[in-house]
Amino acid sequence: MTDPRTMPGQPSPEEMRAILEQLREVDPAVLVAEAFNMLAQGAQVKLGRPDARVLIDALAGMVTAAEPALPEELSTQMQQAIAQLQMTQVQAERDAAGRPEAPSDDAPGDPPQADGDQPAGERSPPPQQPPGQRPAGGQKMTDRLWVPGRDPRPPGR
Repeated sequence: MTDPRTMPGQPSPEEMRAILEQLREVDPAVLVAEAFNMLAQGAQVKLGRPDARVLIDALAGMVTAAEPALPEELSTQMQQAIAQLQMTQVQAERDAAGRPEAPSDDAPGDPPQADGDQPAGERSPPPQQPPGQRPAGGQKMTDRLWVPGRDPRPPGR
């Protein structure tokens, strides 16, 4: 007969005590790595959606907080994974919005100009934008930067 205090499929009080004792003995870096893996998998599944940023930001915050207690190699691997997720997220958002990978200053139909095609004195300087004014596409260059916690969608959308 089952214990009426436990639900089917749940560990008994004795099993819970054993699990807790095992957790007390586990190196904290192992638990951080497990949590990191779970959040990273969630972020990968959500790439391209705004809620992926929440998970990526949580990863970065967790690593920052735990870094002093982590082995250097593990910390480095986690930082690299976060950077990769951030870059992939920005690219996925750009793809979802139908934007090209990088804006081009060339006029439509003009062949791309290599730096060596014009003598240094004949190169035209890049167009200057007044501070705070948006370029023709309506987006500042800094709008594409990853800012932890910032909603990637422009205001009003």
